[in-house]
Amino acid sequence: MTNNPIAQLQHGFIASVQADDGSPLRDSSMIAALAHATVLGGANGLRINGAPDIRAVREITDLPIIGLHKVPGGARDVITPLVEHAIELAHAGADIIAVDATREVRCADLSIIGAVRELTGLPVMADVSTLDEGTRASDAGAELIGTTLSGYTPYTRSDSESPDFALIEQLAARDIRVIAEGRLRTPADVVHALEIGAYAAVVGRALTDPMITAARYATAVARSRTSG
Repeated sequence: MTNNPIAQLQHGFIASVQADDGSPLRDSSMIAALAHATVLGGANGLRINGAPDIRAVREITDLPIIGLHKVPGGARDVITPLVEHAIELAHAGADIIAVDATREVRCADLSIIGAVRELTGLPVMADVSTLDEGTRASDAGAELIGTTLSGYTPYTRSDSESPDFALIEQLAARDIRVIAEGRLRTPADVVHALEIGAYAAVVGRALTDPMITAARYATAVARSRTSG
């Protein structure tokens, strides 16, 4: 475990290395290999789902791990809904615990943030979708606020493929350590997020899911055929 995992993330990028059920990559050893590759490439930290994957990744790196536990919840997965999940992630080797702090899931009750900090001794990253949710989570004790869920709650849902740079900037303007996450697809996206005040930025499928990357190429090729 790192001495100061939050400081290690500052002005860097975090690789979110995850694979859904049904993916050829859905194996903890594969997740660890992908994580190792991103570390060798220069990632400052990792965001990993589930205790088994965290244990596998912890064996290959001492970099900070943001741990989460996804639970299916209708329109989207819910991130670490229970304190028991957080304790399991901590035991597996996570340095920071990510929790869902949206009104959709928590309403006005953010007591999970304090409970996780008390029972695990680890800092909390609150995943939010709006400025109000971010400020409330920060006031409740979350050390990091992620824009992870912007565009995924009923009151923020949109078809936009662009990162929510406005939310990043608004949170940063309030001296909140904001982790830019969600639809960051290029190095330019990451650099811009950092320039407007993000403490660090998370890159997920655009970096670690070859199926998504291949699909973009395939779509571009198909369009070229129909337009030719």
